[in-house]
Parts: sequence; C-alpha cells; structure tokens
Amino acid sequence: MLDRLFLRKLTHKGKIAYWIIQLVLDALFIGYLFIFMDYDMDHFAGDGAGIVIAGVLVSMLISGVICLGLWKKPKEEINSQEK
Repeated sequence: MLDRLFLRKLTHKGKIAYWIIQLVLDALFIGYLFIFMDYDMDHFAGDGAGIVIAGVLVSMLISGVICLGLWKKPKEEINSQEK
C-alpha cells in the first residue's frame, strides 16, 4: 500500500531509483542483522520477525522520501492521471 502511494507520485526514473534504493537498504539492514547483531535464521522465525518488518518499513519510508524529493512528478501530470 505504501509502495503504491510513492510510485503514483514518481517519474519513471524515480520508480527505478525507488526500487534500487529499497533493495540496497534492505540488503544493508539484513547484513547488519547477520554480521553485527549476530542474528541467525532461528531469530527470524521467533522474535526477530518484528525487527525485520520494522526495518523494511523504515527503509521503505527512507527510499520513498528520497525519491519524492528528487523525482516527483509535476502536479498537473498527477492530476491528469487520476481522472
């Protein structure tokens, strides 16, 4: 749902950048959990699921805000697509 909100307001280049930034941030977050926090696959099945979901949501918000700041569609183009 949050992805649709961001993607509707981005240009084509912004949509591509959104997914690339999202994947990089998710990979960095999962790498951080495995390397520095010493997580393993057993943590993800139990208590770690909440941390992973929260981390992915935060990375989604970060990439969405960055992309909206750089590649937002002009207002008249957004209004013409909604009609």
